[in-house]
Amino acid sequence: MKQQTRVISFSGKGGTGKTTTASLFVKAVRELGLCEEILVIDADPDANLATTLNVKYDTTIGEAVDRRKKTLEDGVAGEKLRADLYDAVYHGDFFDFVVMGRKKGSGCYCTINSVLDTIFSETMNMYDLVIIDFDAGLEHFARGTGSNSDTLIIVCDQSKLSFETAGRITDIVSEINLPYSNKYMIGCRYDDANKPILENFAESIDVEVLGYVGYDKEVASLNLSGKGLDGIAADNAALEAVKEMVKKILSTPA
Repeated sequence: MKQQTRVISFSGKGGTGKTTTASLFVKAVRELGLCEEILVIDADPDANLATTLNVKYDTTIGEAVDRRKKTLEDGVAGEKLRADLYDAVYHGDFFDFVVMGRKKGSGCYCTINSVLDTIFSETMNMYDLVIIDFDAGLEHFARGTGSNSDTLIIVCDQSKLSFETAGRITDIVSEINLPYSNKYMIGCRYDDANKPILENFAESIDVEVLGYVGYDKEVASLNLSGKGLDGIAADNAALEAVKEMVKKILSTPA
């Protein structure tokens, strides 16, 4: 019998290290060998996760939606969209990958979004683990996007603005009753002296600090050169820190 799909969603203010941390999670899961069937979803319109994971994709879900919008509005079933979605999935050696992308057409997408939500729920259930990198804003929470997620991770750096974004995220999650069983915060590039500030803030919004990803020269160099993190050293300090976080999350019931 297949175990319940674990879904981990990353959010937070832009520039905090959210996408890099999500990429390190994918690498850590691979190194630890904890899951076999993995889907990675880049739901950030900037689509930077593909670069950090060294993935070359051909199309996005947004492009498929634009192509099928009129067809679905005319009452045709969503099987063609389902086929387009499957065609948009990059199948790698270790994980599958899909980019949501932007919709460019005008008008209401209500019908197609409903069909897409159903198809995506079915697709996600085919995997052991789904990792989602959301955009830096809050719109996806207001829409209920990612509501299948059992674990929410908010990434913060050493800035008041990242705290404000984190606070708004938790407010929206509470207001619209998104069913996250576990909510965590990760601090990126933190000085030891400032860690208590993050921990006090996390306690004030009822979120547990999962850990810290320190500034890492190897990660910074790979990011600056536009290279993926798949080739990062197995004993890299940032990766080792993330491995401990992954072990904690995947040992905690959904």
